[in-house]
Amino acid sequence: MTEKYIPNIAHDFDLLIGTWKVENRRKQGNSLLADQALGNEATWEEFYGRDRFEKQLDGRAIVEHWEATLPSGEHALGLSIKAYESATGQWSIIWIDNRNPLDYRPLYGRFENGVGTFFQVIETSDGQPLHVRFIWDELTETTARWQQAFSFDEGKHWETNWIMKFTRE
Repeated sequence: MTEKYIPNIAHDFDLLIGTWKVENRRKQGNSLLADQALGNEATWEEFYGRDRFEKQLDGRAIVEHWEATLPSGEHALGLSIKAYESATGQWSIIWIDNRNPLDYRPLYGRFENGVGTFFQVIETSDGQPLHVRFIWDELTETTARWQQAFSFDEGKHWETNWIMKFTRE
């Protein structure tokens, strides 16, 4: 008789399970790229959304459903899958949305001292490497924070371009 496989599942994202109100603060459009070249500060915009996290596959994955109406009036939808690999002690995060081409390349990372840090390298439209970093922190029963940052110098300097503050509904 074959025993049922019982994975070593991390519980780093468990506090997110449920539904949240999300205060989004992000740099407008492509201002990050344009303003970096000019040495100017980018313009920030704020908008609200909702996010729902649920466990799937016996706790092996966390699925996220995000939605918001952007300041432009566009209805934005996003989905992420967070999966824990017990052999490496790392999480992988795949993000897709209704505004960008599909990209299934994951970010990889882990939690240390209550802060989750995840990295990925993608290419800009002109083929240059762009380092991406997600940080999950301030996770409690009622609040959480996520930040996205880009680096154009292989991670020496990071420019935060999106911050989400979560409040449980």
